[in-house]
Amino acid sequence: MKSRKRGVKTSAEIFRQPETWEQSWEKIQNEEKELCNFLDSALSNDKLNIVLTGAGSSAFVGDVVASTWKQFTKKPIQAIPTTDLVTHFSDKIDTRLPLLLISFARSGNSPESTATIHQANELCDEVFHLIITCNPKGKLAQVGENPNSYVFSLPAGAEDQSLAMTNSFTSMTLSASIIPMLTSGVPRETIEKQVQLISDYGKSLLEEHLPEIEKAAASSFNRIVFLGSGPMWGIAKESHLKVQELTNGDVLGKFDSFLGFRHGPKAIINKDTLIVYLLSNQQHPVNYEKDLIEQIAQHNIDLHTLLISESPATNLDTDFAVQLNTSEKLNEVFWCVLCTLPAQVIGFNKSVILGYDPDSPSPGGTISRVVKGVKIYNDVHHKNKG
Repeated sequence: MKSRKRGVKTSAEIFRQPETWEQSWEKIQNEEKELCNFLDSALSNDKLNIVLTGAGSSAFVGDVVASTWKQFTKKPIQAIPTTDLVTHFSDKIDTRLPLLLISFARSGNSPESTATIHQANELCDEVFHLIITCNPKGKLAQVGENPNSYVFSLPAGAEDQSLAMTNSFTSMTLSASIIPMLTSGVPRETIEKQVQLISDYGKSLLEEHLPEIEKAAASSFNRIVFLGSGPMWGIAKESHLKVQELTNGDVLGKFDSFLGFRHGPKAIINKDTLIVYLLSNQQHPVNYEKDLIEQIAQHNIDLHTLLISESPATNLDTDFAVQLNTSEKLNEVFWCVLCTLPAQVIGFNKSVILGYDPDSPSPGGTISRVVKGVKIYNDVHHKNKG
């Protein structure tokens, strides 16, 4: 990947992720007091409702970290894309309850992001905004300078300049996992150890295990399926989009949970399919995941399969396998963040193989770094409080 003449920016953004993760953790520590004060104020509301939101890949951050926020805040959690809230805000959110709206954005300039902030302020009786963004100068960050708001800006290196989100996605997801842990009293030393582990494992995956992932990317396929359970389902969702974006849609992506895939979606697989198994590092879901892997291996279909596993997964019949063989176990959501990297490498390499530039893989302008053409209709009126 490093020697490619095309995709120079994307390659650099993929490879510097472990470094950016460490920088993000350092920045969170520097702002610990301010973050704790803000969240303590919001969480003191007994009936607080928490919504995680964003557009595109930024929305998938919420799918990954929702269970972590629920675990450490003990509050109701919903992950709802801004693309749903702009059109159906009151259908999705009980505006009578206090709301903590956690918004994720790379540039912060997507029209739906700022529109959702305005709608929340207009429709909700009481609202708090936590904005996690890679661009402190974006429109979203500026909107967040209002009362009852806190803007956490990631280190400068997290803001990808390429079309596809790579470093920005994983760094926002990791930060959004750490913040509720730290503010709920998890010792710094515990988090520090986990951040160092994910950074070390990320470097290992991008160095020692890179050839195996590149071999999978070089295999013949025009369909790719990512499977993940629990919070890994959000990573599967991000992964399928990453490959589809970087290959300009020449490779069609799909995602599902391991159990859900049996119920009809499995019909998509054929000889031109690569299935990527994102194995959980929790024993209970792994039992179900291994059953599906064994079942698919018995089908008389000459497809390709890639296994991503933290610990050795013996007796599983796959064409390619990345098994970190780690002696120390990552927190579940940290493991999920790490499992985003294989899709980035697959998408990058397949993009080059197909003749695209990974930095700008949509020569016809079908998709762009910041979405274009969205007109916001300001016809939402404040609800009647009477």
